[in-house]
Amino acid sequence: MGRPARPGVPGSRPYTGFDGVAPGIAGGSAQWILEARRTSGGMLANLGAYGVRPMRGKKQTSVHATGRAWDAGYRTRKGRPAGRERILPWLERIVEHNAELGIEAILDYAFGSHGRGWFCDRQKWLVYQTDTILGGGNPASQWFHIELSPQFAKAPALIRQGFDKAFPEIPRNA
Repeated sequence: MGRPARPGVPGSRPYTGFDGVAPGIAGGSAQWILEARRTSGGMLANLGAYGVRPMRGKKQTSVHATGRAWDAGYRTRKGRPAGRERILPWLERIVEHNAELGIEAILDYAFGSHGRGWFCDRQKWLVYQTDTILGGGNPASQWFHIELSPQFAKAPALIRQGFDKAFPEIPRNA
């Protein structure tokens, strides 16, 4: 299910995808969630990480079963997606620092008519023109799906280092 790095695409890295069911969420993945919440000013909520289930609307097993995927919900006010405008600069920053943060994929369900996806092998966003991700293009879908590399999912220290580099202005509590 993975894909190799693309020659000629600066920064391209292989995309792993589903590579087997893990016994649970790994330490690096848990650290990633903590760091994301810290650097987003608490705007992100954990909507789910580990779970053995099929992908939404498909028969293939979700990357959530690997312990390397996270659904990050952004807060709203009175039912309006007020959090989206505030969280987009954070999202841009993690894409900019994707290699240091171990990010392999991001799905943005609320974007446009069908959502959009960013993958490490192409190093750019692709705006979907069809129902590529079930629920895409729905403003009520107020979350991002984020996938980590196997190396980073097992390495809390790499995660902390990456977030410190990406967000140097946000102090780390002892």
